[in-house]
Amino acid sequence: MKYGFLILMVTSVTAFAYGLEPAGFNLVGYPDYASGFTPKFNSMASFSFSSGRYGSAGVGTYLGSMSFSLHQDVDATIEMGYSRLMMFSGGREETGRVLGGVQLNWRPSENSLFSFSYRGVLPENNLNLGGF
Repeated sequence: MKYGFLILMVTSVTAFAYGLEPAGFNLVGYPDYASGFTPKFNSMASFSFSSGRYGSAGVGTYLGSMSFSLHQDVDATIEMGYSRLMMFSGGREETGRVLGGVQLNWRPSENSLFSFSYRGVLPENNLNLGGF
């Protein structure tokens, strides 16, 4: 707890030192950004199939992302997706994975960029879907 508070303090002081004021953060649009909150959406889908002597298998993956600006110097990207391995023969169990991630980019000057990125995979059986 103490270390988390210390990291938060150092981050806040650094942000204020570089001119990131809390009043500048606005999802509706910062003052000189007349078009407001305009996220950009991207998606990717793929499927592959393999067949051999011991059976057939397929893998399907979908990943969607949304990028948007929080401040004129800060932007964010959120990703969410799903991947599934399907065994068509061979008696093995099908498995699925939930994909996700977040990325924050801060450009304090024209020639510098600080980026925080976290991406992870969660097995489908770890999800509590309420009996579905």
